[in-house]
Amino acid sequence: MLTVNHLSKSFGKVQAVKNVSFNVRKGSTFAFLGTNGSGKSTVIHMMIDLLKPDTGVISIRDNVLLGVVFQSHRLDEELSIETNLMIRAKLYGMSTTNAKKNIKQLLELTNLFSIRHRLYGNCSGGEKRKTDIIRALIHRPDMLILDEPTTGLDAESRKEVWTLLQRLQREQGLTIFLTTHYIEEAAHVDYVVMMHEGEIKVEGTPDELRNRYAKTTLILDVNNSEEVKQVLQDQVYEINENKVYINIESNKEAIPILRKVEKNIINFSIKEANLERVFLQITDQIKNEVI
Repeated sequence: MLTVNHLSKSFGKVQAVKNVSFNVRKGSTFAFLGTNGSGKSTVIHMMIDLLKPDTGVISIRDNVLLGVVFQSHRLDEELSIETNLMIRAKLYGMSTTNAKKNIKQLLELTNLFSIRHRLYGNCSGGEKRKTDIIRALIHRPDMLILDEPTTGLDAESRKEVWTLLQRLQREQGLTIFLTTHYIEEAAHVDYVVMMHEGEIKVEGTPDELRNRYAKTTLILDVNNSEEVKQVLQDQVYEINENKVYINIESNKEAIPILRKVEKNIINFSIKEANLERVFLQITDQIKNEVI
């Protein structure tokens, strides 16, 4: 649906985006991750033609409609939810009949219909964000671009937003392009790109990245590390004072190890591989390269 080839952008002497390339498949969820200043928003602004790239090509399949949810709220605080949405629908060139129909469906889907006359400025953060998403969906886009859509929301509101997005993708085949600071939000997407200082550092499916950069670790608190060393002669492990760290492929692999050293265990825990650990691992590697 979307192809970006060798995209670069500078602001004066600062190169914000450096030779970035990626593809987004139809119907997928694509996560664009990175720290503040990594270039994520600059790429999005070029994708939606708010900025012109210095070099590179952005190709969007013919007749693809885009919807965009920006980091900050863009609706009128002094108007109601419904009025804000009607104005945006008119800007999309929609007829009054179609606009009312789509707005009603989306307000019901997001549980906002009962407060549709509330001033946007009087809404909670979660209500505002859901209204922002409706605004981007009124014209039934094929791809929804979300620039940190849940920043500043509490856990409950974030969950509501994601429930809505997953339902829309399931029912309408919506393609989602996401940037986020919440790494766990990218755990179940189809493809992940991680940026740092304007460059793509790693990319792949969440499972590929977890397998490549982070391992599930069994952590043992033991009362006699020397005895444990003897028992674990055939096991690859690290030991630090009375803590033993063993990388395992799955939680189930911990069972025979625990049985072997049961009498020496004071406590144990399992630290599972996840995208946050991948992100931290890659960030540490980058820092070490710089040093």
